[in-house]
Amino acid sequence: MQNGESQRKDGKYEFKYVDVNGTRRSAYSWKLVATDKVPEGKRCELSLREMEKQIRRDLEDGISTHTANSITLNELFDTYMSTKELKQSTRTNYMYMYKNYVSDVIGKRRIVSIKYSDIKKFYNSLILEKKFKPNSMEIINTILHPVFTMALRDGYIRINPTDGVMAEIRKSHNWEKPKRHALTVAQQERFIDYVANSETYKHWLTLFTVFLGTGCRVGEIIGLTW
Repeated sequence: MQNGESQRKDGKYEFKYVDVNGTRRSAYSWKLVATDKVPEGKRCELSLREMEKQIRRDLEDGISTHTANSITLNELFDTYMSTKELKQSTRTNYMYMYKNYVSDVIGKRRIVSIKYSDIKKFYNSLILEKKFKPNSMEIINTILHPVFTMALRDGYIRINPTDGVMAEIRKSHNWEKPKRHALTVAQQERFIDYVANSETYKHWLTLFTVFLGTGCRVGEIIGLTW
């Protein structure tokens, strides 16, 4: 047996350690090493030594293993929302979207079990099954990304599984916004010349001239007076 290891009377192995918060914890397994056989009728995923390796890595990285292995996405969302200052309309919208599309699908899962591929699969399911459009998907991502960022900063996970997912979703579904190109001086001159000589549009000549000369937005231009 190595440091911190012991075997109970029922045959189960135990590893005792102190977590990043100074709290005494224990990890249990029916197998000491990966090649051990699991007693009949018992279930076991990882051996104790495999658990120890993960725990020691977590301790070095400041990850709270025990909390991370027990907290769910739903619990984390509730914590995030309780600390976030939002307009009431925005809060209501976030709560509605989360409750109806996230909570029962992946919300009950432990945060450490949610990977990049899980998020991508979830997003695609919203698009294909729920017929989500770009704006709705952006809302879901705007909700989930900061929740996982909080988990990252609190030492529950190493990476944010939502990082980069929306960029890939936009690309795969052709949601990329076309790049805008400014008119050249020659093109502007031709445009103004056309407007000035058009019976249909010439009364807008002053407006278009101000647009081109200032670069102002529509709302700013229409608010101007003589």
